[in-house]
Amino acid sequence: MLYPWQTAQWQSFSLQKELQRIPHAICLTGTVGVGKSDFASHMIASILCQQTQAEACGRCHSCQLFAAGNHPDHTWLEPEEEGKQIKIEQIRKLKSKQELTPTVSKWKTVVINPADKMNINASNSLLKLLEEPQENTLLILITAKADRLPITILSRCQHMIIPTPDKAVATHWLQEKGCEVEKIPSLLTLAKGGPLRALSLLETDVLEQVDQLSQDFDLLLRRQANPVELAKRWQQYDLLMSFNFLQNNIKDRLQALQLKPNDKLAKRYWYIYDCILSAIKLTSSSNNVNKILLIEQFMVSVMDKNWNNSGIVH
Repeated sequence: MLYPWQTAQWQSFSLQKELQRIPHAICLTGTVGVGKSDFASHMIASILCQQTQAEACGRCHSCQLFAAGNHPDHTWLEPEEEGKQIKIEQIRKLKSKQELTPTVSKWKTVVINPADKMNINASNSLLKLLEEPQENTLLILITAKADRLPITILSRCQHMIIPTPDKAVATHWLQEKGCEVEKIPSLLTLAKGGPLRALSLLETDVLEQVDQLSQDFDLLLRRQANPVELAKRWQQYDLLMSFNFLQNNIKDRLQALQLKPNDKLAKRYWYIYDCILSAIKLTSSSNNVNKILLIEQFMVSVMDKNWNNSGIVH
C-alpha cells in the first residue's frame, strides 16, 4: 500500500527496477507513522512478483504467497518480544536461509524492522552479509532512528527517506479516514507529523491526557503542584510523547513572550526547555530509566524557587 506522500520515492524505486539497478541493501528511514513498513512491503511485493511491471500483479503464485504472509523467499525480521532487541541468533538463522537458492521467485528479500533494535553482536553479524551480497537479494533496514545504526552498516546501504507530509496533505488524508477536523492539529503535533501515528492515537485517550498534562504543567509553573502525586499520574502516560508535548508548550510560551517581553521569565522557560530536552534524551535511550524518579526530578526543576519570575505567560 502506498500513501500520497510516497509517490516520488516509489517512482525512484520503479525506475531502479526498470533499469535493473536495484541495490542489495536499502536503509528506509523517516519519522514514526509515515508508512515505512507499508512502503517496504510494496517494494518487496514488486520484487517477488513473477511479472515484470513496476507494480506487483497480485495474481501470480508469488504474489499470492506474499499476500498470505508465507512466501518462502522472504524473511521479515523483528524482535522476538516487544521492546526487546534483535539478537545475533536471529541474524545467524537469516544468514543460513540466505545461502539457499530462491524457490518461487527469482529474488530473495529481507526486511529488518526496526533495524536500530539489533544489538551490537547482531549488527556485526549482519555486516558480513552486507559485505558479501548475493545476487538477486534485497535487504531493507527500516528505522526511525538511523543515527543508532553503526556507520559500517549505513555505509553499505542505499538511503531512502520517506518524508513527513505537509500539514495540508496529512490533514486531507486524516479527514478521508474519518478523523474530526478539530482534532487533527493536536493529533499531528503529538505524532510529530506522522499521519498513521496520528490515526492510531485517535483510538486512545491521548487528547484527554494532554489536556490534563497542560493543566498539571500550569500548576507546576505556579509552584502549586505536589510532584509526588502528579508523578503517579504521569507514569501512566507515554513519557516520550508527554515530554514532546511539553516541549511544544514551552515553545508556544516563548513565542508569546516576543509580544510581551519578560527577560526573567524567558530565562526560566529556556531553563525548563533544557530540562525537557534532557528528559527526552533519557526517555529515548535504550537504558532502563526509573520513570518515577525522572518525572519527579523534572517537576522539582520546573518548580525551582530560584527562578523568581513576575508571572506566567499563556
